[in-house]
Amino acid sequence: MKKSTPWIILTLVLVFAAGVVGGVMGERWWFAKRPQMRRPANAERYPSHDRWAKDLGLTAEQQEKIREIFKKTDGRIKELRSDQFKHIGEMRDEMKKEIDVVLTPEQRAKNEAMIQKAREERRKENEKRDKQNESPRNRNPKKENGIEKESSRRSGDPGGPRGSHPGLHPY
Repeated sequence: MKKSTPWIILTLVLVFAAGVVGGVMGERWWFAKRPQMRRPANAERYPSHDRWAKDLGLTAEQQEKIREIFKKTDGRIKELRSDQFKHIGEMRDEMKKEIDVVLTPEQRAKNEAMIQKAREERRKENEKRDKQNESPRNRNPKKENGIEKESSRRSGDPGGPRGSHPGLHPY
């Protein structure tokens, strides 16, 4: 019994250590796959449409009017974002032109290669993220008229081509 005691203790310690290492590595893998979507600390959280309807006792007519208000506002936000992306693109183009004036022809060629490489990496990351978002574990059923419907958006994800404001569109 005395000869086997150190082996039993060593085995238990190794199993415990393997569990800790497996847990840490598993957690890092699990959370590294999911980009964290954070809201600003001062962002208001709106209740869901169902919650509004229930708590405020909204009539069907009121619910429909509120939906229309959100749709109209969502369209305005998308338009604003589109303009914002357009202006940022223009600023980046202007910045690149100014930088190209400073660089030698060889440096400009290297810079173009670096930019193309960064675009390709970003494209691959976006494709990878899109594939992960399409996986079944990231789909939440959505209720519509009492029937569960499959939704390709996770709760809290912005919608639209580049997203709509998650705090502004509660349903």
